[in-house]
Amino acid sequence: MHRYIFIHRTDTIFMDDFSNNDRDVFLIKTDMIDRGALMSRYSRTANLDIREVYGKEFKNNPDRASNFYKRIFLDYGDESVAELTTAQMGIQNVSNIVTKVIEEPRIGLSYLEKSSRYVKYNKKVNGNYLFLRGENAGVGAMESRYNSYCNDLFDFYSAAYPEMMKYMEDANPIENFTFEIGGKNYKYTNLESVDENTLSKSYKSSLRSAVLDEIRALLPASTLTNIGISGNGRAFISLIERLKAYGTPEAEKYGELIYRELEPELPELIEDAVSAHGIAQIKYNNAKDSIGNSFSNDTANVPALKVINFMDEKRAIDLATGMLLYGSSAGSSNVDIPPEKQYSILKELESLRGNRRHKLGRAFEGITYSFEVNMNYGAFREFQRHRFFSIIRKPLSTQYGYDIPENLGKIPELRSRYVELMDEARILYNDIMGRSGRKIAQYVVPYAYKYPVVFSSNLNELTYFIELRSNQQVHPDLRKVALDIYSEIKKIHPHLATLIKFVDTGDYRLGRLPSEVKKESRRKTLSGEND
Repeated sequence: MHRYIFIHRTDTIFMDDFSNNDRDVFLIKTDMIDRGALMSRYSRTANLDIREVYGKEFKNNPDRASNFYKRIFLDYGDESVAELTTAQMGIQNVSNIVTKVIEEPRIGLSYLEKSSRYVKYNKKVNGNYLFLRGENAGVGAMESRYNSYCNDLFDFYSAAYPEMMKYMEDANPIENFTFEIGGKNYKYTNLESVDENTLSKSYKSSLRSAVLDEIRALLPASTLTNIGISGNGRAFISLIERLKAYGTPEAEKYGELIYRELEPELPELIEDAVSAHGIAQIKYNNAKDSIGNSFSNDTANVPALKVINFMDEKRAIDLATGMLLYGSSAGSSNVDIPPEKQYSILKELESLRGNRRHKLGRAFEGITYSFEVNMNYGAFREFQRHRFFSIIRKPLSTQYGYDIPENLGKIPELRSRYVELMDEARILYNDIMGRSGRKIAQYVVPYAYKYPVVFSSNLNELTYFIELRSNQQVHPDLRKVALDIYSEIKKIHPHLATLIKFVDTGDYRLGRLPSEVKKESRRKTLSGEND
């Protein structure tokens, strides 16, 4: 057995710039701007080791990478080299309108955003609740009404929290629950050997999560959040262009802030966002988004879910089974598979799936669907995270009505005030829209309001989505979306729907309770606490 190591370098070893100098796998630890330029040399150099290239061309030439990007990226437009440089960025105190614009790209950027399910939004900073103030939102003369309304929403959110906690505890006493311990279910009253503190903490945490799930409907789209982004230079350029084209002062501000932070790190690269090419792209984005503005046939009557386009099931099965066989060693694209063999293949795949992480595979990505789904804005914020969904959306509005949280709606005084605030949102939205336009008016719309979007995806991804988002820990609003999509697929593709075998259709009161018990038990084990 022979091991080939292609190291021919006899010059200086640069251990500070690479993780090793004698193995075929190594980390490049140079400055970021050098890393991308150096990696791009893989496509052009005859050298067997780019560590040699670094020593000859980069180490003693600080302008080498800068000049490379000027020549290749700006002059010749080879945008792929921009993907070889990366950055991690924190963005804070940004509204839930602009975060959705930031999170629009499906490729090149990864995000982690502050949760509204596990974090309470009842605190003030410097005397203000965490929402984008009217003077920064671009509402003009409506600033006072805007600020007053957002304050009212947060005041009610804060007041509703303790009342909802008491209501949920009374309606769901701990004695009514069973707990999974060691793979078996036990009633609370029979768990003498289990630490009471573990169960109590888990129960309180699940109550808190259930309450926050409900009262988040009150949060306005102006609510401030924090978001972490990791991604490559090409995607950041596109993000800056998108923000500058969106048409609100806040989006323009964050586009400029992102550019300023990246410019010292990736100078020649990120300049493309403000070059003539970048400005042309911004103008194109603006014009494209304005197509059809003079034509309006919008209606407020949008169903919860509507299938817009799908493939005939026979054709879908032909395609999927054909692709499955093509991927095998004996596969061919022109095999005519008898129906009984096709069903046998599907059944075999179904039996092979042992859990939801066992995906159907790329053979099922050719089976595509388009839906219009009408969910509230709170649910959309989580829905948008699924990268394989091609989502088409318009500005948030109040024209499609709003949801009333199930348990909050059972408390008369809370329901009454909730309805008042939702109705006030509609009036204020229309007034701001008349003065400042739809995109600015979005800021006052609470998460409770319905938000129809159109999206397309494939059976492989939809299976993953349905099985993941139907489990009992998921927010009830998004869980309903997943189950509705599953129901529609069963109607139009009953044979294919059998592959979606880990969908959870159960009815739960405190959905996070089992996971909270497991989390608390793990925490005690890791901390070394005794029962």
